[in-house]
Amino acid sequence: MHMSPTTPPGDRPLRADARQNVEQILQVAQDVFADLGYQASIAEVARRSGLGMGTIYRHFPNKTALVESIAIKVMRESLAQVQRALSEEPGSWTAFTRVLRHMVRLRSGQLFPVSRGRATEPGPELSSIRTELLAALEDLVARTQQAGVLRDDVNAFDVVLMLNSIPPRLTDTEDGSPTADLADRYTGVLLDGLRAPGSEALAQPAPGRREIDQFFRTVHGL
Repeated sequence: MHMSPTTPPGDRPLRADARQNVEQILQVAQDVFADLGYQASIAEVARRSGLGMGTIYRHFPNKTALVESIAIKVMRESLAQVQRALSEEPGSWTAFTRVLRHMVRLRSGQLFPVSRGRATEPGPELSSIRTELLAALEDLVARTQQAGVLRDDVNAFDVVLMLNSIPPRLTDTEDGSPTADLADRYTGVLLDGLRAPGSEALAQPAPGRREIDQFFRTVHGL
């Protein structure tokens, strides 16, 4: 069974220093994969974090386990943003755009291209948080549509797939440095296309949970 990275097998809580190491590894690894893509090495994560390879492998036995833990972290952060929008500004276009821009900044589309040939299925913690996040997004979309500011012919699954279509930050082939970050630019175009009433008729059918699960399974291995 998949365990949270802060709770080792046997449900024994980590010491404070070990827990801090896990949080540092996850944040640094998230930044590394966002900058360099999934081909970035664990050695680069160790270099940027200042932690030894042994420390990283003690908590994450392989890159797949590390990336799955980052996915859980990112989805939790996204869920908190959606819940805040639903609590403080339900139906607000400003809150809706804040959620989408937050999710783009987290680089969910670039962080998770895990090997398609992985030997095991994603753990129940990842499946659970994804279901919870999708349900919250469905609520956010419905309320924003009810307020008349989001076009009524899209759904939350459309939004997720479109967010994942925003191109990642590419790596310069000459020196390995990241190129210009265009995500905010394309998010602006996406948001204009989502604003009510919308002038272009959309082809049917709309995507559902089946398409979302298939997308993450085939494209990201999650």
